[in-house]
Amino acid sequence: MLLASACSAGTSSGGAGDVIDREVFIQTYVDLRVAALETETQQLSDEARAEVLTRSGVTTDNLVNFAEVHGRDLDFMRDVWNDVELRMDALLPDT
Repeated sequence: MLLASACSAGTSSGGAGDVIDREVFIQTYVDLRVAALETETQQLSDEARAEVLTRSGVTTDNLVNFAEVHGRDLDFMRDVWNDVELRMDALLPDT
């Protein structure tokens, strides 16, 4: 069921199977980091992580698959992580 909702959340077909799109990966990663920062330890429990992923309609396998498919494209991944950082900066209060 989660995989089906992840597919509808934004996947593209390719030689490596269905891969979530860039935007879904970025937003899910930001959601996970924000949730972790809201905890006392700044780490997510397995249960909290599962809740964030369920809300996002993404599975751990979707995230891993994205990284495996795009990981060798250093320019692409640099841009992905830059976008994650920019969104995190926009969400976090100035210190």
